[in-house]
Amino acid sequence: MATASGNLTARLSDFITTSAPPAAARARAAAAFCDTAGVMLAGAVEPAARMACGVLADRQDGACHIIGTPLAAGAADAAFANGVAAHALDYDDMCFVSMAHPSCALVPAALAAGELAHATGRAALDAYVVGFELECRLGLVMNPRHYHERGWHCTSSIGTVGAAAAAARVLQLDAAHAAHAIGIAASLACGFKENLGTMVKPLHAGVAARNGVLAALLARQGFTASDQAIQGPQGYLAVMDSELPSQALAEQSADVGERWEILDTGVTVKLYPSCAATHPPLDALLGLVRQHRITADAIESIDVEVDTMTPRLLIYPRPSTGLEAKFSMPFCMAAAAVFGYPGVDTFDAAHIGDARVQALLPRVTMRIDKAFDAAANLSQARVTVALRGGRRVSEHADGARGYPGRLTDDELETKFLACAARSLAADAASDAWRAIRSIEGAADLQPVMRALTRSAGRP
Repeated sequence: MATASGNLTARLSDFITTSAPPAAARARAAAAFCDTAGVMLAGAVEPAARMACGVLADRQDGACHIIGTPLAAGAADAAFANGVAAHALDYDDMCFVSMAHPSCALVPAALAAGELAHATGRAALDAYVVGFELECRLGLVMNPRHYHERGWHCTSSIGTVGAAAAAARVLQLDAAHAAHAIGIAASLACGFKENLGTMVKPLHAGVAARNGVLAALLARQGFTASDQAIQGPQGYLAVMDSELPSQALAEQSADVGERWEILDTGVTVKLYPSCAATHPPLDALLGLVRQHRITADAIESIDVEVDTMTPRLLIYPRPSTGLEAKFSMPFCMAAAAVFGYPGVDTFDAAHIGDARVQALLPRVTMRIDKAFDAAANLSQARVTVALRGGRRVSEHADGARGYPGRLTDDELETKFLACAARSLAADAASDAWRAIRSIEGAADLQPVMRALTRSAGRP
């Protein structure tokens, strides 16, 4: 493995192993750990998560906890199970630079590798930050072509490399071994968007977390990879059809360790358990309903204007399952009009089949306004509600609740406790919140993880 100062892989691996994230970056990471722990507890009871645990039935013997269950496994297996649970409800956070759900792979990878290494909470947060920064630098070069046009699911295709960086950091690999870890991870990256709306989407998160940990563990043992695995002519960027040529990664990475994307762009926390593309329209519709006291039976139609990326994500006009409904603009709009603020239960069979929702579904339209493409991805929308009698009301959304700067500590705690209630009794959920909220001061991750699994099982 080349280690010359001009080598891009060496520069990135030096950043992974030696950078000093600022306190403000760790604070952002700590909030992401809180949110992700909550959605893992909520997702642990979902069929996809239960099946993920089921395939580990003969390997549930290890030092790393599977959140929301009484089970433990090896580091890679625990990262896999927790990653599937984190993304099972599509309630986990987003990054609009990497175009990935960053935390559903980064947090399980950092926690599993951290438990194995008896790492501190601060070490896990630093690991998250370096993984997040690497994902963003890759996203700046690869997108929008990689995600928007070629159909890669960045949560896995980019998230695998980020998870490897996080695991390498928390395992305290040196720069040479960390370089091998990201090279190994580059060959393990996968995942495409045709499987959105199915159980494979959360599988992508679990596989990214597992493969990131696996890459770091292999590298720790001396397993080697090419120093051109990322930027070589037949490497990761080329094969995955990066928007910009591979040499652009060196330019985008020139300020790594000096400028922190997690502070400039931040992490977007979801306050609705559906695809992020539905969130600005949901905010707009719910605002109109409150302001004008609109009832579902008074609605003639709902028109939603969006950017050109949104229709490629919301591919189910008439969903038949909860997973499909999360990727359906008609359902999300109709359900919000009928039931109000969407929660986890909004996407169950009873709510999908509700006669009022089904009656409103065909009266929801989604169309493109290319002017919205000039703004950040998935941030702009306009909702127009036509009421019976001819009145029309409209609202423009620029971002949504939960976006950076639009999330309160109370909202984060409320979401966590509601999610945790699906796996933990009320007192255990409160204990779990206190443990994860103070993760930065934890001398060892294992007590934190025990708090997230104590008395596991639906109350």
